[in-house]
Amino acid sequence: MCLNPYLANLDTDILFKEVAYLTSGWPHGCASRITSWTTVFITAERCLSIALPLKIKHVITPERTTAIIIIIYLINILSLVPEYSSAYYDWTFNVAKNKTVFGLVFRSNRPQTGGLSFLFHGSFTLISFFSVVTFTSVLVLELRRTSKWRHRAVNSGKQTATMSKRDRKTMIMVVLVATSLIVCFVPTVVLSIVTISVSEFSVVGKEVNLFNTCWSFGFLLHSVNSNVHFILYYKMSSKFRSTFQSLFRRPADTVDTQDTHWDGHI
Repeated sequence: MCLNPYLANLDTDILFKEVAYLTSGWPHGCASRITSWTTVFITAERCLSIALPLKIKHVITPERTTAIIIIIYLINILSLVPEYSSAYYDWTFNVAKNKTVFGLVFRSNRPQTGGLSFLFHGSFTLISFFSVVTFTSVLVLELRRTSKWRHRAVNSGKQTATMSKRDRKTMIMVVLVATSLIVCFVPTVVLSIVTISVSEFSVVGKEVNLFNTCWSFGFLLHSVNSNVHFILYYKMSSKFRSTFQSLFRRPADTVDTQDTHWDGHI
């Protein structure tokens, strides 16, 4: 709402674009990183489920899952400390408007902390990319290996497909989730690097309009990623679909025995 051109063009004493910087911009970035790291954990849990099917319930317990999710939240929230410790809102004189306006004001420690949150955002997101790609590759290889073993053990004399429909759906699902995450999050990683490298590309720099425009499209891609994930899980995971329906008190549909069934704790 703060980035609406109508508000930006109003002759008011409030700089809405600067207000959006701390109230919605960084919380959104933090939430997107939490999403990417939760995806990393889900993918890792799936890998262990395939590699250690008899031990997974002892390795990934509900208590450990809760602890890991809490740690993911804490680390990503703490990464915002440098930004919020050096920036705040107050009334200040604006040269361009030639009057006192309500907007961003920086503390004396800004030169030391400026750019750290963007550095954390880019590095945390990149690490999650590599982790998702690694776990997805391992998962696909393990699914192919187990499918071939099952094929030899059960239908050694038949020329049938080496992977069941269920395994294929699982592989397609994890690959699509990983692809969606990377494609939708890469632009914000690039923008973080540009923000660190180009001093004028900031919320108070000469390139503020380009800054807001680019980050708006980046945030839009984050929203697209979240919606795509929900659709993928709902369409391809029978357990996710039945759990979602039970939470909203809808009668569970008949579960297709060939549907992808994720037995993890998430």
